[in-house]
Amino acid sequence: MMRRSQGWISVVAMLCGMSGAAAATQPQEPYTPIFLMYSGDPSPARMQGLQQFLAANNTPKEIAKDTVETVIYKLKTYKAGFAYPVYFSENSKVGNACVVADSHHSPNVSAISLVTNERIHHYVLGGHAPTMEIQSVWDSVLYHEIFHCYDLMRQTQIEIGTQIARHGAQYFANWSETGADAFAALKHLRSGGNKALIRQIRDFRTLNLLNGDATHYTARTLDYIVWNYDQKRLKKLNMQQLVQLAYAIREQTALTPEEYAAIEQVSGRFEVQLKSLTNDVDTVPHAELLQTLQYNLPDPEYFSQFILQVRAALYNLGGDISTSNAYFYPIMKKYYRASYSRIEKAEVTVSGAW
Repeated sequence: MMRRSQGWISVVAMLCGMSGAAAATQPQEPYTPIFLMYSGDPSPARMQGLQQFLAANNTPKEIAKDTVETVIYKLKTYKAGFAYPVYFSENSKVGNACVVADSHHSPNVSAISLVTNERIHHYVLGGHAPTMEIQSVWDSVLYHEIFHCYDLMRQTQIEIGTQIARHGAQYFANWSETGADAFAALKHLRSGGNKALIRQIRDFRTLNLLNGDATHYTARTLDYIVWNYDQKRLKKLNMQQLVQLAYAIREQTALTPEEYAAIEQVSGRFEVQLKSLTNDVDTVPHAELLQTLQYNLPDPEYFSQFILQVRAALYNLGGDISTSNAYFYPIMKKYYRASYSRIEKAEVTVSGAW
């Protein structure tokens, strides 16, 4: 475990364009320094290292204290990884830091637990776990989080706040996740990885709409990369060029604010239905939310499109999409009627023409 983490620190230093020693002491504009935590629980020694790193970069005491407390919390609770920016000034991009962490707690963690939750794995996929190479998944987690640092460090806090005010925090989060998934996929392909992993991540991003997770819905972007890029096309690009390419792909393929709002509503409806089917009493929504959803349903045809996408993702991942699937089929039966109706109308029209 330690050997792998030390290797990752070298990778991050290389991304910054510096040696490992220089990365901790010489800030570069605008993306560095990036500090990478070791895997596992937040031991006192690791926290001391983080405190020394922040002190060496003249971090104000209150910001340093908040950073350490937040990183401890996230290391204890986040199952995969995270990026945590440390802004020294709300209107500056120079000298800011970013903590990148691989926060898994056990060397026996499964790859599938990093891409979805137990509800999806157990009820929707029937406990079947697609074959996913754990090291490739961890590498994707790492580069996904590193991109978040690149993405956040190129902007000031004021600039980010302006974007959030314009379209909302949830859309900004989806925009960020789109770029991070794009960069991780590009890095995976550039390193010789196959497209199967990217397709699996795309399908889990779609399937996680059933969890109410619209924020990580990046299927269109990942599809675009699968269709248009491979190692041959990417191998001549350095890390900074890959980051710039991820920005360009995001600009072309990301959801619009209007699309995201519609998908978020669809995902919320999925989540309410599926929690009720699994008797998830701890997360049953309040009556007010149920009333809102009842009288403000998504467009039926638009909803049907996402049922088709979820069905395709289920099929690709080996899930049970038969009519006997008690977890998913009630949703199909209840909300897919719009498409059935269109088919029936078409059949009537055709039979009448003949």
